[in-house]
Amino acid sequence: MARLRGLGLFLALTLAAIPPCAFAADAAKPVKEIRVEGAVRADKNTVRFYIKTQPGQPYDPRAIQEEIKKIYSLGYFDDIRLDAREEPDGLILTYLLKEKPFIRDVIFTGVKEVEKKLVIARVKSKKGSFFRQDFIPWDEQRIQQLYRDKGYYFTSSRAVVHKLAGNQVDVEYLVEEGAKIGVAAVRFRGVKSFSPQQLQGQIETAPKTWTSFLSDTGAYKRDALKADTLRLESFYHDHGFIQVKIRDPEVEIDRERQRINVSFPVDEGDQFYTGDITIIGDDVYSAAEIEEQVRLKKGDVFNRGLFREDIFTITDLYSQKGYAYANVNPDFSIDPATRAVNVRLETRKGPKVYLGRITITGNDKTRDRVVRRQFLLHEGDLFNSEKLRKSRQRVNRLGFFESAELEQKSRKETGLVDIDVKVVERQTGQFSFAVGYSSVENLVLQGQLKWTNLLGRGQELAVSVDTSSRRNDYSVSFTEPGLFDRQLSAGGSLYSRLFEYDAFSSRNVGGNLSLGRAIGEDTWLRLGYKYERNTVEILNRESAGIFLLAQEGERTTGSISPSLVYDTKDDFYSPTTGTRFETDFELAGLGGEERFYKASAEYTRYWPLFLDFVGMFHSRIGYAAAYDDRELPLYERYFMGGPRTLRGYTIRQVGPLDENGEAIGGEALLLFNAELQYRFTRYFRGFLLYDRGNVYGSGDQQDSTTDRLYDLGVMRHSWGFGVHFFSPIGPISVIYGFKLDQRPGETPSEFHFTVGGAF
Repeated sequence: MARLRGLGLFLALTLAAIPPCAFAADAAKPVKEIRVEGAVRADKNTVRFYIKTQPGQPYDPRAIQEEIKKIYSLGYFDDIRLDAREEPDGLILTYLLKEKPFIRDVIFTGVKEVEKKLVIARVKSKKGSFFRQDFIPWDEQRIQQLYRDKGYYFTSSRAVVHKLAGNQVDVEYLVEEGAKIGVAAVRFRGVKSFSPQQLQGQIETAPKTWTSFLSDTGAYKRDALKADTLRLESFYHDHGFIQVKIRDPEVEIDRERQRINVSFPVDEGDQFYTGDITIIGDDVYSAAEIEEQVRLKKGDVFNRGLFREDIFTITDLYSQKGYAYANVNPDFSIDPATRAVNVRLETRKGPKVYLGRITITGNDKTRDRVVRRQFLLHEGDLFNSEKLRKSRQRVNRLGFFESAELEQKSRKETGLVDIDVKVVERQTGQFSFAVGYSSVENLVLQGQLKWTNLLGRGQELAVSVDTSSRRNDYSVSFTEPGLFDRQLSAGGSLYSRLFEYDAFSSRNVGGNLSLGRAIGEDTWLRLGYKYERNTVEILNRESAGIFLLAQEGERTTGSISPSLVYDTKDDFYSPTTGTRFETDFELAGLGGEERFYKASAEYTRYWPLFLDFVGMFHSRIGYAAAYDDRELPLYERYFMGGPRTLRGYTIRQVGPLDENGEAIGGEALLLFNAELQYRFTRYFRGFLLYDRGNVYGSGDQQDSTTDRLYDLGVMRHSWGFGVHFFSPIGPISVIYGFKLDQRPGETPSEFHFTVGGAF
């Protein structure tokens, strides 16, 4: 290769600049060609992307210097040089690249007590990447920190680089695992007002116990100590010690005994009480109305956290009347002589704010109007934070989305707040087939073709088959929840249902129509009409009792059913708070042969508890009777027992029994269910249960119940445990219930498995 008059020009990256005078010839000639050499594993196109100098442009040493720096910053090369050769018609620039070694493998030697995948995730040096020496100290420190977080505080890590042919290396991390040690003791020095147990409950750092193998409890985490200091400080502030000082924790490492002791030095100071509370009201809320929201009263131990919550509550009151930028300014003054904290509250309401644009994103299938009709506010309405919260709950209750979040975007200059609704859609149309087992129905086969958001319109269409050794159900149903895009609903279904009890079978074939209207933010009024043919067949006439024999035959029923539903649950799949109340009344006699009426009410409440636990209480009461000298049909009587009522029992163990011990149902029902639930995920939760209930009525021949309706002293009860899982084929429940009042001849427990339906 001929060189410019025998002179070659090599430029290292470390040069501060490349002056034009470095050329022995005319450096003013344009660039003729750009070449890249030495890129074996690195992509040449990536390198060329950072070379902005193009053929035909003049040679600019400072621009080339910046290009070399950017290429070097890729981390692929140990050295980059530039060779410039002059030709009669211009310069040929060649970038000479020396690649870093390539990592063939990353080896971890000595890793036993910690999962290797966790160690791999911590290091920056990765198999199949370019080796970087500056990553090694980082990796060594990260490995040691991982072990410390797991309690192996004295673990060391050292990297060895093995050079291989072909410019490759293996990176080996030699890990010497120390014994797992934990925090032996946590002490609080200078504490007079609280017990060590009270303070220990406020912080993460805790002594090692015999249960520590189940979690990281007892592990020493240096990063947690600062947070623990803030937690202790907040705890003292909430108990009136507003001048408390929590000094830096003292850590004593005992290498011989392989343990760590932690001490928190505390200077409590005096305890302060709430002094005078002065509130300045305005034309939105009077001072008296604002004072009602302040839970602290004069003479109470001052609680900074409680006061902070009250300020948020007051601010929210203003936002419910359109003052989204309201500001509540607390002014605290301390009187050391009386140990009182005097408070002055002044509100600045700011301007009224109106709702601007409502933008919905993430709804690739669901139409905008399906989401918008759940909103209690519309564009141009006065801003109201409470209605926005309820709107979000209503969107979540649709069950169409994995999540639905609202983000407010302020436009102060126009007095508007825009709302961005971000939803993540879930699969709402599916074909499902399930095989299960129930202690009552044995093998259960279910198939369903269902759309809960048909064509993105929010409509529901379902065709289902449900069969077992005792059941044969077939149905098709359609529901329009937003008729004419208003708060109206309409629907209908056709069905054939057969259930085989111990002594008889009941078949219902018919259909129904329903209309509904919202009469409040969370309340619906519905009216339905059904007409069906009912057939009762006695399975063994020779052993059947008198009551059952009288029920055999075929009858028709036409009934009207008004109902009222109030629902404030926060989530369709796994509620954590809210209430559902439903009352139904059915009057038969509008067509058909039967004459009866039924009334029932159902109440369910959810509320959040500690950690991720949720409490649930459910109750149901019902009454049915015939009129016009008729008798209440067997298939309209109440039965209880099984996974959706009294768990741990079968229908033969609850309520009136005939002379042969067969369940014949009753005229009244009373049921209570309580659950302590733990949410593993939104769709999966475990629970402990306690159930109490009974069916009351006439015809009991076995002293199984009483005809004194709703006698709280005559009830069956049980406890148990189980899981609820919302799968693509519907809700699944697996429950084990244990009788608390087992009678002679009864099993002590029952196993329940169901697909579909839950409290």
